[in-house]
Amino acid sequence: MQVNTQLPLFPPAPIPRSESAATALLLLACSGTKLDRPAPALDLYRGVMYQSYRTHVRGDGAPTVLILSARHGFLAAHTEIAPYDQRMTPERADQMLNDLQSYLRPEAWPSRVSRVMLAGGHEYRRVMHAALARRYGAALPELQETTGGIGTQRSQLGAFLNGLAPALCDRIGQHPNGTPLYRRYGWIEAGATVNVVYRAAPHLPARKAQVLALFDGPSGPTADVVVEEVIGGRTKACPRWIAVSNLRPGLTEMPA
Repeated sequence: MQVNTQLPLFPPAPIPRSESAATALLLLACSGTKLDRPAPALDLYRGVMYQSYRTHVRGDGAPTVLILSARHGFLAAHTEIAPYDQRMTPERADQMLNDLQSYLRPEAWPSRVSRVMLAGGHEYRRVMHAALARRYGAALPELQETTGGIGTQRSQLGAFLNGLAPALCDRIGQHPNGTPLYRRYGWIEAGATVNVVYRAAPHLPARKAQVLALFDGPSGPTADVVVEEVIGGRTKACPRWIAVSNLRPGLTEMPA
């Protein structure tokens, strides 16, 4: 059996640890329209705001999503729940506010947030504001929230999602010339194995590479990588700086 030996000369390099990166946060009200079977919360709800979310969200710029359920409180998007029927009345919102910790689920919230959008009706947003103040206090950035009719709210949510372009984040060091090095850019993360596919030379075969760090180069976001090259009939691992637009998802970890 042939053994996969990508990048055999370079074992995975240790990546410096740093504080967790700030993420965009979307607080989304639940909807009356739901699937008729248990499902992850983000899939269960089928209302028009969820339709707008699915239309506008981008894989390379998706926010952390927490859903405020009138029954369950705040839910991580992947939390599986069964269909139910409960409305967020003023009385229900008051009940949640009076026992907020029971509905907050602190483990579901990111430790740091860069941008925040509140999407929902008035009673939902009352609870969302209180939860954000409890969770982040003075560290909370400026908020955006939906207002007006449902059509306007859908447009506001779409504009928020469209504006979430990937960003270099989670600094881990610097080049000798002082250029900051980062752990992440969108889906690309230091330590991961990716495919290098040059857009300007699509006829060339994909090459495996290990990402060491990311930085803002002269032509935009750039990856510091080690690429597997065949030179003189021998496989060698060669350092390169490659624009992130030439990288594609590859193996999730380096082969043993």
